[in-house]
Amino acid sequence: MSWEPILWLIFLAINISLISLLIYQIVCLTDLEADYMNPYESSSRINSVVLKEYILHGAFCILFLVTGHWFIFLLTLLPAYYNVRKFLSRQHLIDVTEVFRFIESEKKIRILKLGFYLVLFVLVLVRISNEGTHSLLCYQFSHPLLEILTFSPQFLNSGQYLGLIGVSFDSE
Repeated sequence: MSWEPILWLIFLAINISLISLLIYQIVCLTDLEADYMNPYESSSRINSVVLKEYILHGAFCILFLVTGHWFIFLLTLLPAYYNVRKFLSRQHLIDVTEVFRFIESEKKIRILKLGFYLVLFVLVLVRISNEGTHSLLCYQFSHPLLEILTFSPQFLNSGQYLGLIGVSFDSE
């Protein structure tokens, strides 16, 4: 059994988690802006999930590096660099006293990240379908059926397909 479809399912689960964390943060900022939530409650809710988002994105990026998916690794490297830079400068948490000053920029940053993760979501879904189809063809079907489905010239020239339809050339 190939591990690629399972690996892409893990990528899908991480990506869905990142999307849900960002949607949660955007909803908290929108509720704060609409005055449904006080600044302390909104800041504490967002600050409780920011570090989880950074860790998940770091794991996402490292998994792409370790598994050799270089193109998607390079795509995820720029947001990872941005997250590391914000974390090291201690600007990753939202300050309760200045939340209204930076609410628009924080929402824009999170909406851009959400768009990025949605593009990755589509890429991961395409790769899951490709890997699943390949795995299904390679490991679930018998060898002659796989050759028929892939239109193998060696199979068509060998005459083995006649045995599949019930014709036999036994010399007795």
